[in-house]
Amino acid sequence: MKKTYNVADHYPIIVSEYPFHKELKKELIPLLENYPDEMGKRTNVKATMTNYRWGIKNKTKRLQRLFDCILTEAYSHKSYTSPCHNSTRPLLFVKDSWANIYEKGDYTLSHSHEEYLMGFSFAYFLKTEWYHPPFVFTYSKKKIKPKEGTFVLFPNYIHHHVPHNRFKETRITLSGNILTVYKEGMIKQP
Repeated sequence: MKKTYNVADHYPIIVSEYPFHKELKKELIPLLENYPDEMGKRTNVKATMTNYRWGIKNKTKRLQRLFDCILTEAYSHKSYTSPCHNSTRPLLFVKDSWANIYEKGDYTLSHSHEEYLMGFSFAYFLKTEWYHPPFVFTYSKKKIKPKEGTFVLFPNYIHHHVPHNRFKETRITLSGNILTVYKEGMIKQP
């Protein structure tokens, strides 16, 4: 089930379900459940975190299928395509992807991914309980309730955060950035 929210300018926030969640969870949870903190809480994520290329370096067929699903969703919405003539569409690809493993007390500070000019970001709920902290768009205060198998796709300049996890059960998400690449001669999005 897909939901679209307009929380920033004319670009939507897309929330959709990934149909092959159980298989992906079964594959990735054993790899991530006791993963060491590669980033040392030096980023906005104040939780255990893989490096930024983890999802690209460890990309399996199941993980690629998730990326393809997210990219298909991005291509399907008119706001994520070029404003010039119908046949001109940008190329989208997953630039990087990492995992965030939230234990009790962990959280993420408000931030955006603006360093990826004209791109998009996503978050995917790999392992979560309904009572875990939501994914929050900071300025609009729009909260996305955690639900396993759901992904959130949004323009990279929108600030977002995750409140403190007050529960002992682990909350695991996959995050990433999507680059927009224009072929020579294409008009770039404003």
